[in-house]
Amino acid sequence: MDEGELTDEQCERALNDFAQITATDEACAHFFLQDVGWNLQVIYKLIIFAALNNFYAASKDEEEEIKSDGTKTDAEVENTENNNSNNSFTPYSLLSWNIDGLDKSNLKTRFKAVCYNISEIAADIVFLQEVVPELVPLLREWLQGEYSILLSSPNQNYFTAVLLKPRVDLISHRCVPFETSGMGRSMQIVEASLNGMKINLLNTHLESMGEHRKIRISQLNECFNLISAWNNQNEFVVFGGDLNILGFNDAWLAGGSIQKFKYTWDTRLNDNKSAGGSRLRFDRIYFNRYTDAINSVKFSLEGQNRIRNCLCFPSDHWAILVRFC
Repeated sequence: MDEGELTDEQCERALNDFAQITATDEACAHFFLQDVGWNLQVIYKLIIFAALNNFYAASKDEEEEIKSDGTKTDAEVENTENNNSNNSFTPYSLLSWNIDGLDKSNLKTRFKAVCYNISEIAADIVFLQEVVPELVPLLREWLQGEYSILLSSPNQNYFTAVLLKPRVDLISHRCVPFETSGMGRSMQIVEASLNGMKINLLNTHLESMGEHRKIRISQLNECFNLISAWNNQNEFVVFGGDLNILGFNDAWLAGGSIQKFKYTWDTRLNDNKSAGGSRLRFDRIYFNRYTDAINSVKFSLEGQNRIRNCLCFPSDHWAILVRFC
């Protein structure tokens, strides 16, 4: 639904509701709502999910820690209102990365660097997008000793993958194709547990390119249907991947909105595709508040070191690393 198809009353209500729930002003709300084409079905699912999970429960005191040696640090926001939580929370980390497997240029070298980064970071859970069949044997060779490897639809030309550390117990794994995808995109759904804490995971890669915006909105709606059904404050919900969208609230916002971690597809700094001015935040991680049991959320970008022998980066996307503490 376009803005022109809404009544003034509908527009005003959507703006007011969004601004109130997400603690933003109407100008910011207008930007977010315009980004989803003023689709009220998507808007109100987002508003409901934000309200139920209290995405903005984190402290308003946001600061960037500066290390004395000048190296990059995490963005972090602490939640000071969770001391009375009854839920047992186990800290863990999650990495999400579009590895650009469709680009055959220096693919094996780049993927080796991807796997090296994953091994060094040692996140408990890893979301990968744009995995191609020829990389699967290498993925198993280089990381199977460290992770359980779950592939969404390896019969496709490219697909997603979820990696789990041994301390994360797998309960179930399935792949649900999007109803509207012309690119073979799907929702990779994993149920797991960590030290008795139930975790529901949704890894996806929404339809690409500007002309498929309506399809992306439809796919996003399918994702919100799923995570809304999951919305149980006794379970942790994480939804993310390469969403090819702008707007909304996610781990970057919860982690302090630090500008140097904002853009995950940044052609000013990453020249794998082309040097230019495009800077976008395609890659996102959404999560629920798990009854405010989270003390802090740390957010950083990874995979930003150039590979010496080919002078390129591991991917044209930076990786997202989120630490839930």
